[in-house]
Amino acid sequence: MTVALRRFIAEDGERHAILVDEQGMPLFYPTLWVTVVIRGGARALNTIQNALNALKCLYVWEERFGINIEQRFARGLILQGREIHALRDFLQESLSQDAEPRAAVPVSRRCKTVSSSSHYARMTVAAEYLEFLARRLCPVSEENERRITSMVTQIKANRPKQTSKTLGNDREERFLNDAELDLLAERLKPGAENNPFAGYPVQFRNALMFAILRVTGLRRGELLNLRVDDIDFAANTLRVVRRADSPQDIRRYQPVAKTRERQFPLDPELLSTIHDYVVLHRSKLPAAKRHGYLFVTHKEGRYLGSPLSNSGFSKFIAGLITTSGRLHAHKLRHHWNYTFSSLSDAKGLTAAREEKLRSYLMGWEQTSGTAAIYNRRHIKKEAGESMLELQRKRLRGKPNV
Repeated sequence: MTVALRRFIAEDGERHAILVDEQGMPLFYPTLWVTVVIRGGARALNTIQNALNALKCLYVWEERFGINIEQRFARGLILQGREIHALRDFLQESLSQDAEPRAAVPVSRRCKTVSSSSHYARMTVAAEYLEFLARRLCPVSEENERRITSMVTQIKANRPKQTSKTLGNDREERFLNDAELDLLAERLKPGAENNPFAGYPVQFRNALMFAILRVTGLRRGELLNLRVDDIDFAANTLRVVRRADSPQDIRRYQPVAKTRERQFPLDPELLSTIHDYVVLHRSKLPAAKRHGYLFVTHKEGRYLGSPLSNSGFSKFIAGLITTSGRLHAHKLRHHWNYTFSSLSDAKGLTAAREEKLRSYLMGWEQTSGTAAIYNRRHIKKEAGESMLELQRKRLRGKPNV
């Protein structure tokens, strides 16, 4: 059976994702699972889509190994250890390869595999979905309950080990510096000879987006979700608002704010640039008057004046090249946080106060611990600098070893 992922927008603006068969009909149990478990847990659409993509892999595995899980569970039969191991190995493979079974794979043509984090996520989805399915299809008994629990435990135990996401590990990071970002800002100035983008309105918009990302630390979804009325030009403030499933957003892949809503002041010079973009460039596009989103498409065609899409933003990011290579949007967010740490040190803020302020400005829950990660990163960086300074002082004037 061929399984495909379909996304659609309901009349009320709500975005949906489902798995369908060859005839385009939704698969019953995956749809039920998404409705009851995933959407019921208020998960974001991208989270739902990622889970369904993992389920696609599970269906391909069934097809390849000739297993019908629904029929098996209905007879009270669960997955055995060897099948769980086969599932684990299969979920590590990239789905871009053909799904036909092969008797042998040449050493020179090893299977392409997904990252450890993707493999972990696939296994987690498989465990959760198979538990959901087994509890609905297997005959009810204490023995079946025990066997289902054992199966789920085995699947989760076969997930790859996860490395820490905090800076407690020794992973080195390449920090951006203001000098290279200043050079990039010069290149992005509208009308600059070496500007990587064509068209003055596009150059103006892109320079403005870069400036906002650099000085506010916004996520890409938060930037693309900004509306003109989120900017209070009288009070010099910007609001970050969550607008999931907004009927006014015609984008198929709607950018959303993942973090908490918040408001913070903007520098008058930046506000003046935003005002110029709205009045001098955005206002000249008739389609832009039918929605309130700040950043729009300036390319001629059917989407002229429409809210800037994720793919349009990606083209903008692809043009941002520093001396360190390509610049990703999230690196600007990291840079903002390191700058904030340095400013907090200069102001003499306590670690607790710094963490509280950072959590608010970034839109994180106070108890999430995310702000503390950046505090630890800054401490590690400072510790390294202190170590080097101490070494220089001790070795100054000493003979070479």
